[in-house]
Amino acid sequence: MGITAAAGLHGAGGFGKTTLAEMVWADRRIQRRFRGRIYRVTLGLDVRSRAEITAKVAEATRFITGDTTVFDDPDLAGAHLGRLLDARPPMLLLLDDVWSAEQLAPFLMGGARCRRLITTRLPEVLPGGTYSVRVDEMSDGQARQVLAFGLTESLPEDTVLGLLRATGRWPLLLRICNQYVHRRIGTGMTATAASAEILGKLRRDGPTGLDPSGAVDLNDPRARQTAVTAAVEAGAALLPAGGFERFTELGVFAEDEFIPVDLIIMLWQATGALRPEQSRDLCSMLGALSLLELDSACGGRVRLHDVIRDHLRSRLGNGGVQRVNGALVDAIAAALPLADPQPGGGSGPLHAWWQCPDRYLADHLVMHLLDAGRVRDAEALAFDLRWIEQRLAKSGATAPLADLDQIPTTPARQAASDFARTAHLLAPITPAHALGAILRSRLAGYDTWRPQASTWRSASPALYNRWRLPDMPDPATIRVLARHAALVSAVAISSDGTWLATGSHDGTARMWDSATGQTTGTLVGHAGSVNAVAISSDGTWLATGSDDATVRIWDPATGATGTLVGHAGSVNAVAISSDGTWLATGSDDGTVRIWDLATGDTTATLAGHAGSVGAVAISPDGTWLATGGNDGVVQLWDAASGQITGTLTGHLGWVNAVAISSDGTWLATGSDDGTVRIWDWATGQTTAYLAGHGGSVGAVAISPDGTWLATGSSDGTVRIWDSATGQTTGTLAAGHLGRVRAVAISPDGTWLATGGNDRTVRIWDSANGQTTGTLTGHAGRVSAVAISPDGTWLATGGYDGAVQLWDRATGESTATLTGHAGRVSAVAISPDGTWLATGSHDDTVRIWDLATGQTTGTLTVGQVDHANKQVSAVAISPDGAWLAACDDGGAVQLWDPLAGDLATLMRTEGELCALKWMPTSDALAVAGELGLYLYDFDPATQPTI
Repeated sequence: MGITAAAGLHGAGGFGKTTLAEMVWADRRIQRRFRGRIYRVTLGLDVRSRAEITAKVAEATRFITGDTTVFDDPDLAGAHLGRLLDARPPMLLLLDDVWSAEQLAPFLMGGARCRRLITTRLPEVLPGGTYSVRVDEMSDGQARQVLAFGLTESLPEDTVLGLLRATGRWPLLLRICNQYVHRRIGTGMTATAASAEILGKLRRDGPTGLDPSGAVDLNDPRARQTAVTAAVEAGAALLPAGGFERFTELGVFAEDEFIPVDLIIMLWQATGALRPEQSRDLCSMLGALSLLELDSACGGRVRLHDVIRDHLRSRLGNGGVQRVNGALVDAIAAALPLADPQPGGGSGPLHAWWQCPDRYLADHLVMHLLDAGRVRDAEALAFDLRWIEQRLAKSGATAPLADLDQIPTTPARQAASDFARTAHLLAPITPAHALGAILRSRLAGYDTWRPQASTWRSASPALYNRWRLPDMPDPATIRVLARHAALVSAVAISSDGTWLATGSHDGTARMWDSATGQTTGTLVGHAGSVNAVAISSDGTWLATGSDDATVRIWDPATGATGTLVGHAGSVNAVAISSDGTWLATGSDDGTVRIWDLATGDTTATLAGHAGSVGAVAISPDGTWLATGGNDGVVQLWDAASGQITGTLTGHLGWVNAVAISSDGTWLATGSDDGTVRIWDWATGQTTAYLAGHGGSVGAVAISPDGTWLATGSSDGTVRIWDSATGQTTGTLAAGHLGRVRAVAISPDGTWLATGGNDRTVRIWDSANGQTTGTLTGHAGRVSAVAISPDGTWLATGGYDGAVQLWDRATGESTATLTGHAGRVSAVAISPDGTWLATGSHDDTVRIWDLATGQTTGTLTVGQVDHANKQVSAVAISPDGAWLAACDDGGAVQLWDPLAGDLATLMRTEGELCALKWMPTSDALAVAGELGLYLYDFDPATQPTI
């Protein structure tokens, strides 16, 4: 057929579509063409729900690429897989037993160099342009070969013709007939007699009935089922007493899955009192009769053809399915220990299912419990965080979601909704045990999970929430739509609420169905990040603004686009008038443009902001508009005249710095909004607002006695504050020429040191606010300062990637520590002053020996969370035993600094920029983009001393 993007094999079950696909896979030419990069994904009828499809995509992604990114939507998961395939060499993807377009769609996204071979019973699910091959009844010659395979004696022609008619040349039934004859020959019967015997059974029990000359119509489902019944029961007649009943019980297992023989042994011991060797003999006999596929791998496993499985389930009936599933789960449970009481006092599972190592059981236990009619048991299992932790470790976050999705109860739906909101933070991690702490940290904010999550304790080092997390999603959040391939920078909702649109730094806009969370379209065309999205009031069109300085108008139904050109910088904001006749855009060029939709022309250009325009809104009546910029103001404009009618001020911003008082009772934070907040540690409440800086507050330090604090700002000043009154007691302004990036206070509180954008370190007298020394030597901005415990020396880090050590008395640089490949963003000195730690944008933390100036350890933060991360802060515990680091990816890591081992890790939603230890070394405060976190730390074991 040559090279084609997709090929499809379609036809009724049992005709050999999968066998043909496997022949293609094994063909040497195909192997050479794809260099062995051939991967099989089996879908099957049982993979129905969106959660189950998502789990299947995630499983394939992990297997093919090793990527473990978490999604709760099959289209998003498929788009991610497609992007990964785009970056990989040519490969062949075998998509076996597809039953719906919904199953197939995620596997068709992206992967320009990926070829797909699809097998299905339903030709209508094949995408347009697929090279389609119908696989139906065998030719006369092919059917004769299958029927006579391995026989040394020729069969009578009339018997052969009869068998071809009775089986409809169906390969599945022909193999059963062939094996029936072989088994009879083994008992001394001739091939002629054996073939006549099986033909008689098929004529008596099969669909052809009393008409020996008629061929079975395999397009008739009833005739197909009758033919299968006759062939299976004919083969089963050769089984020992009770063998057919045991075989029928295999119908309870999952479709298209290899079933461990050990599970079958447990089932048949319970239902038929078979010994293990008897069960293995029966499996071997069933394999020899072609009634199942037998594989010796993994301690022995079997697989049923879905046609035969359907027959067995039909034979069992609903009552039998429930009874056998009950026997199965009871037999497995009997071999497991009883579960410890569930943390929090909830009614968890009776048995410790999470200790069962079998992968099949982990994936299908909830199904078996439900099929056994034990809904409450299934719910108790799927809700237990011990089970969920095990599922996360083995199969990723889509697995617990798939478990919960199967359970038809209101609590399960709510639990799935809660879990979906945090699933994107539950990707595999190093160290693996930290995932349990992250799971419980995130779920502790939900009523369903709080009792378990808040009372659990790990046997390994772990962080535990002391305060409620500041980044919990709003209760109204339905799900996290993950993900674009980069930052999501814009969201707009249609007026009827049925769909929404998002823009991303990946250069695309996506449309989503608000009810299902499914992507309904991806708009591609911008040459830069999409910063703004707006939807017209009637929902017939939308507009996007981009870093490519253009505005695009899109038809959501067709994806057709028009382009508005005029801005001289990135377009950051878009708003559409209520009547849909005009729109307004804001740009990095400092202007707001009004556009006529019909002509695409600019009708007005509004200039007034002193910087980039990042926000635009139009009044409901269209008479005025408001714009916001990075100049910190909001401008009100008359839409008709283009004149400014008002200016508003008063924004909030990021938390950039945090410091904790020496007694651990309060802490202070600095923010992009130019203020400092003082917080009560016990209650988490703000007790004071300190306002006075003219720019972002990027550094905060508290005096040893807690009576005053110092803050550094992008306004180039350092302010001294009275912690009791919140009043400024001094401003150190005649110093740095530019932003102050770091502040540290001496142990005796008599002096402090600051680092700034002017590449200097300044020493200040805390009593009079005068500069007592200026230290020069960095070739870039000074971003970190730390003072030794005895106050005789200090260490600084800068954008030049160097760490400088300074003598406090002389102001001379005593050493320069080099080794980082990026700017040094954080410095911390050990309590005994013998070593220090530095964090850098090169994704590493370095441990330095002060005596030699040599690096004694390099901790690679980027490898911890399987991504490139820039270290934003480091802190050494007061007892010197632990090193904490945080990064711009939202992770907090705790290390044993001497051993170089990562003890534990915690994930958050936003970037992190500062952290401090409590004086007792058992708690850690962390600040970042979304607020302040306070964690208890339990080391569980002692670090290297």
